[in-house]
Amino acid sequence: MPQLSLLGVLGISALVVTAGSALALGAIQVAENESACELPYQSGNASSLVTTAKGDSGQPEVSFPTPLITPERQVSIVHEGEGEPARAGGYVDFDVSVFVGSDEMYLTGSSYNPMNPVRRPVDPEAPDFFAEVLECQKPGAQVVVTAALADIFGPIDEDDYLQNSSTVVAVIDVHNTYPGRADGSARLPQSGMPTITQAPTGHHGFSFPNAPIPEDLRVSVLKMGDGETIARGDFVAAHFTGVVWNTREVFISSFDQGVPLGIIAEDQTTSASGEGLIPGLAEALIGQTVGSQVLVSVPPELGYRQENLPPGVGENQTVVFVFDILGVSN
Repeated sequence: MPQLSLLGVLGISALVVTAGSALALGAIQVAENESACELPYQSGNASSLVTTAKGDSGQPEVSFPTPLITPERQVSIVHEGEGEPARAGGYVDFDVSVFVGSDEMYLTGSSYNPMNPVRRPVDPEAPDFFAEVLECQKPGAQVVVTAALADIFGPIDEDDYLQNSSTVVAVIDVHNTYPGRADGSARLPQSGMPTITQAPTGHHGFSFPNAPIPEDLRVSVLKMGDGETIARGDFVAAHFTGVVWNTREVFISSFDQGVPLGIIAEDQTTSASGEGLIPGLAEALIGQTVGSQVLVSVPPELGYRQENLPPGVGENQTVVFVFDILGVSN
């Protein structure tokens, strides 16, 4: 049987930003009317035959008549979920298990680690299986998809057991959905801080003022969200860009990974585990709300320790971050 892994299919399989990275984080990881989101696929005869149950490890167990054969991609919603649906341009967290239609054999799946779900952009125009089928799904939804194996994995080296046309069953558990960018109400920028622009893709641009570099911590809320407040120790999903003020060069960006990354809202210098953010970022982000865009200027004494300076950041340099806060969990 071919050795199939979802890692290549899913692209980014980990949302972890580890200690010692450019953010010095711990090892963890515009609103629309709901009726405007229409599911891209309807339930079919094959997908509706699949029943699911929750296994001991959180992975689903399935039952369906065999051999199960589907003439095309079909989608059935086992549980609808609730909350904001996954929309084009946003992101979705989920886990998935794949089974063989001929005999119910488990084929492959994700880890079902609650600290590190699979995160994918939602793009119905992209040639991506999960980006297509997860549009409009809500947090808590469970989705069954029946499809040809090649529809999920692309062409494989066939054998007597699995061919590209073999029917497989994918059970997808949706955990969270996120918008593509901060959607809070705009606020006036703080004098003496960089001006932030944002491309249609969400990428941040910086325009620096002709002014001295601040010597203290500066926090400017550019958009004020009305979502949940970040508490100490929360796990935050955010898009962010970091720039060295002295050189005006970007040294880190979550956009390089293609999805928002997970950060721990805690000062790593005082946390029991040593995990979390550099002190200036922890102070700036704790107490902010989901949907906010926050600009932070961090002086050296509240930034990186000399032994943990990331590439591109020199000793005694001020770093500037802009965060789009997209979600939070505790």
